[in-house]
Amino acid sequence: MISRNTIRIKVMQALYAYYLSPEKDSKVSEKKLLSVFEDIYRLYIKMFALFVPLTYIAEQVIEIKKTLFFAKEEDLKPNTKFIDNLFIKKIKENKNLQKAIQNYGLSWENDVEMVFVRKVFDALTNSPCYLAYMKDPERSFSKDKEFILQMVEEFLLENDDIIHYMSEIKLHWQLDYNDVIIMLYNTLNGIKEKNADTVAIPPLFKLVDEKSSEDKEFMLDLFRKTILYNEEYVSLITKKLQNWELDRIATIDFILLKMAICEFCYFPSIPIRVTLNEYIEISKYYSTPKSKMFINGLLDKILEDLRNENKVVKQGRGLMG
Repeated sequence: MISRNTIRIKVMQALYAYYLSPEKDSKVSEKKLLSVFEDIYRLYIKMFALFVPLTYIAEQVIEIKKTLFFAKEEDLKPNTKFIDNLFIKKIKENKNLQKAIQNYGLSWENDVEMVFVRKVFDALTNSPCYLAYMKDPERSFSKDKEFILQMVEEFLLENDDIIHYMSEIKLHWQLDYNDVIIMLYNTLNGIKEKNADTVAIPPLFKLVDEKSSEDKEFMLDLFRKTILYNEEYVSLITKKLQNWELDRIATIDFILLKMAICEFCYFPSIPIRVTLNEYIEISKYYSTPKSKMFINGLLDKILEDLRNENKVVKQGRGLMG
């Protein structure tokens, strides 16, 4: 479920912390890295759990409006379309999701959190997607699902209020939020009416079988081998530097270079072009304005030497390009 791009970024951040740490304990750093991914999954479950409480708030608002002395016609005969959303009802009935929410303790049921859910609901009711949905007379599972997906994409994604609230629970959740919302969207999009209440909630790392995950193995191997062969990578990088001192290279650039070399040499199923594109792209967001050109040029030179020394072994057609 989690993307390789996100995995690379989290490994880069873990390596950055490792190299700056005076102790340099790889086992401790690895545990911290695993806990980062565990927290990403917690945020995913937390956001998955938000839909049902929103309908509870909607129901409370309707009941309160009915008791008003100057209640309007629409207050006495309210539109219950959101409360009756068939897609949300299936989510509520999904035992796998409810079990995950319970196991992680990530429900929204306490009074403090429900105050925030009310704030989210008030903002949602003013959103274009909600207003259009409530005006549409059609009621069906497919239409209700379509609205939820639109709500995720247009309302939840990049929602500053929710991001701020989540950062108060765990500071780094603000960095993971948008990735988690995209994961949530993909999960919801894959739910069908016939199995909505029984479908399993996907694990963070896509499983090959019941016990193994290529993505998790990729994450651990990339972290471990970048550290294990550090001296070798430093030597390769140093040989290709022209008019540059090692201490002048941005720390992030240095780490990205070592990770890329690691993928060239020890990950035979990952195409070279994918590795190049991924690390150049990451450098745009996490390093200096000149890092893209620097990393691209240096990796091309290093790759040429690795090929000449037969250190790049790729399995499958098209992986050497």
